[in-house]
Amino acid sequence: MHPLRATVLVLTAALTCACGQKDQPLRDTPSAAASSTAPSVPPSTPASAGGSYVSEGMVGFYTANPFKIEVQAIERHAELTVLRMEIMTTATTNTAGAFGYGTMQTSFARFRLLDPIGRKIYFTLREKDSNGDAFGTRNRTAAADYPEDFVPGVRYPVEVYFPPLPAAAKAMSIVPDLPMGPMTGIPVTDGGAEPAARERGSSEMPKTGDTFQWPVVAPGGEIWSGVSDANELVETPVKTTTQAGDTETIGLRTDVLFTFDRARLSTKAAAVLDDVVEETRRRADLAKPPITITGHTDNKGDDDYNQTLSVKRAEAVRQYLAAKLGSDYQYRPEGKGEREPIAKNDKRDGSDNPAGRARNRRVEISYSIKQQGPDVTSTTSPSTDQVRGSTVAPASFRADPGGRVASFTWSFKNRADQLKVDVLPIYRDGA
Repeated sequence: MHPLRATVLVLTAALTCACGQKDQPLRDTPSAAASSTAPSVPPSTPASAGGSYVSEGMVGFYTANPFKIEVQAIERHAELTVLRMEIMTTATTNTAGAFGYGTMQTSFARFRLLDPIGRKIYFTLREKDSNGDAFGTRNRTAAADYPEDFVPGVRYPVEVYFPPLPAAAKAMSIVPDLPMGPMTGIPVTDGGAEPAARERGSSEMPKTGDTFQWPVVAPGGEIWSGVSDANELVETPVKTTTQAGDTETIGLRTDVLFTFDRARLSTKAAAVLDDVVEETRRRADLAKPPITITGHTDNKGDDDYNQTLSVKRAEAVRQYLAAKLGSDYQYRPEGKGEREPIAKNDKRDGSDNPAGRARNRRVEISYSIKQQGPDVTSTTSPSTDQVRGSTVAPASFRADPGGRVASFTWSFKNRADQLKVDVLPIYRDGA
């Protein structure tokens, strides 16, 4: 029998892109203004009569230990955002808490804030660069800058800092880079105590029943500030739609648009392209041309031939869009041939990969999305059967993530042990 480990898989409907992250001093970090038509925040469900928000989960890297996190506030200040919590271990013995990065994890850098309407991920403010310790609480010993264990039954106040939030952000989700679920629907309040350095509460170890203050390092000096886009991906058998920042790209399978090895639109193409025309008219920004149409092929055949075919297919789609959308839009057709695959053309054993080739044979249509104010994407109100776009309200807080909906066993490559994975319900959170 193989040893079996248990874990829980929690999924969120957000894709983060590290390449969209801004790496700069705090005062230079742009804050996204929010649309005046942003949906109202649904009432959250407090986890206790005091209105706090509590979540329990596992924390750790090589080993995981049980913890309880009680969020007290997300405070919006002029220059930054403060997340205030109380954290305690629910283990029965002194327990390490790997809430930071690196080998000496004394900070709480792994906490992140998600704006489900503005589609932004906010990272903790850190010293000097992205590898630095997060400003805020440090769980270090009295004698040295060394991680101190959590004592069972002790409540530890913790605060960490983030870039400033836009004025219209009413609720955020806390999405830790940890094996625990997100905490959605946490309201944002204005004001509160300004961040200030604090000394360690005592040189002695705390005892069960205590509330213990670890030292707090206030932001100062060279500050790294990171904000990343939360990107959207929608995929159907005939197309994919991705949104990164203010750019949307629709990828169409050429097997639907064209017959094999040809650049003339098929009889099935009209229905697909008419949907694209409607979406482009609704979402593309006329003030930020052009609409770019890019043809791609797989790697079968001659390079020059594939390049020519990709250009011809892009031009065929351009002509269709121009006929439907009119001359108010500017268009730029181009071909990339086989140079930019999104899937493997061959399998690991060197044999043909028809599914991968089919994905690579595509035409991509990219445009800038209509904006309403700086850094904010707005869309028209969707019909009742549409769920895309920033008009979907953020999720309310859930003290209980729900029961298991699926389970499977995952075997590690070249290892005898196995991992049992339980899948919990997936909930939509804003956009």
